[in-house]
Amino acid sequence: MNTNLRLLLALLCLPTTVLLGQQKLSMSVTVAPTLSHTNYNYRFFYPNSDGQVVEPVYMNGPRWANGYSAGLSLLYTYAPDWTVSSGVWFQQVTTRQARQAASGEGTVTVHNRIVRIPLLLSYTSSMKRLSPYFSLGLLTDVPIPSRVIVTRTGQSTQYLGLENSRRPIFHLLVGAGVQYKLNRRYTLMAQPVWTYKFGQLGGASTYDASFEVSMLTQVAYTF
Repeated sequence: MNTNLRLLLALLCLPTTVLLGQQKLSMSVTVAPTLSHTNYNYRFFYPNSDGQVVEPVYMNGPRWANGYSAGLSLLYTYAPDWTVSSGVWFQQVTTRQARQAASGEGTVTVHNRIVRIPLLLSYTSSMKRLSPYFSLGLLTDVPIPSRVIVTRTGQSTQYLGLENSRRPIFHLLVGAGVQYKLNRRYTLMAQPVWTYKFGQLGGASTYDASFEVSMLTQVAYTF
């Protein structure tokens, strides 16, 4: 191969090499302790009886629930300061309340569970080892059956299932925190995030206003 041809091939490959050098693909493990607030509007939930005598779960007014999210994400850095990411997370939040007076003493615990698919756009404001880190995104939740535990004074505890609509639920996420580069491969991101529930498409009649506050923590490995 003559010198001119080699030089031409080198010039053709240079832009691609520079571009690939700027792009990075990472995988992260995500954990997020979560506090959720929902304002229920006279809701009755009916667990599966499985042959048992069960009572409906009645919720009205504001309810706080605590729980967590955990899962994996892929992060793609397409510019020095910008990253887009998506993945699959599992979330469970738990609501506890007293049984209805007519049903007797005891407590009802509801473990609401979802599979969450995030689509996030993140911005790092500097290239330093420790830098501010901001995120904006859309969360799509796919409900899966919930667990209901009914503790009844003087009677056996009931473990029940609660079916949920499989229609996706959409949320807006906004977050601000920090990113810390542990080394060339590993990066730690931690940011408080606020999530607002839009609800299900076509489900306005069953909408309950809700928001979440979480500490979104990720450890990413860059390939």
